[in-house]
Amino acid sequence: MWTTGISTGIGYRHPIEQTLQPIREAGFETLEICTAPQHLDLSSGAALQGLRRRIEGAGLRVHSLHAPFGHDVNITSPDAAQRRTALDRLRGAAEALTILGGKLYVIHPGGEDQRWVWERDLRMSLAVQGLLEVAADCHALGLTLVLETPLPHLLGGALDDFAWILGRLPREGIEVCVDTSHCSLGGFLFDALVRFGDRLVHVQVSDNRGVTDDHLPPGQGHIDWSRFRQALIGVGYRGVFMLEVSGDGDLAAHVRVAAEAARRVLNPA
Repeated sequence: MWTTGISTGIGYRHPIEQTLQPIREAGFETLEICTAPQHLDLSSGAALQGLRRRIEGAGLRVHSLHAPFGHDVNITSPDAAQRRTALDRLRGAAEALTILGGKLYVIHPGGEDQRWVWERDLRMSLAVQGLLEVAADCHALGLTLVLETPLPHLLGGALDDFAWILGRLPREGIEVCVDTSHCSLGGFLFDALVRFGDRLVHVQVSDNRGVTDDHLPPGQGHIDWSRFRQALIGVGYRGVFMLEVSGDGDLAAHVRVAAEAARRVLNPA
């Protein structure tokens, strides 16, 4: 069916190097890189080259990287200096992805600032402007920019808004990631797969209990995974089944639970 990968964000509280052995021992070979500051230092090219050697030495490969996000990475800020700082950080993360050997640069269309709705038209336009710059950086680096469906209350979180942004970006080199938890919280997971299926190159897979973005392994929440699997088949998805789950405590145990959850979804009895 599909290759199963996992985000190193399952251990985002730890240095990324500490996640590699548990991930490999659980049977994974394919990674998405989490860029939480306490998890990964993006500033040193030499350190990133060393990390790539460690990743490959462990029998793993980098497939994708989740661009930095949060209140301090806002390409839609009305403040030009804040936008410039955010775009510089995003460029640095794209450069890091090339060093690590991956190709898919996954990004939210806007920041975490819920006040975007107060200046809706301006913020939507700034999102397009910022993404055009990021897309140009990705093109120069030989990367694919992958626009992720955000949480429904954030900029781009409604499918019509997401489509509006996507429609104002170049078709070449820009594709779509559906985040299962984000879309299910909005009540439109399966609509998103159908609507953007022809551009779907990536899925970020986690479950939730219907209220918050819990980042649970599939099967521990309320998403209908049998229907999801069939929907992916229906749109001809050929990407990685990328788990984006979290867990406190025993990292190795959480990785094993995630691996087993993916196996149950992809190979039901």
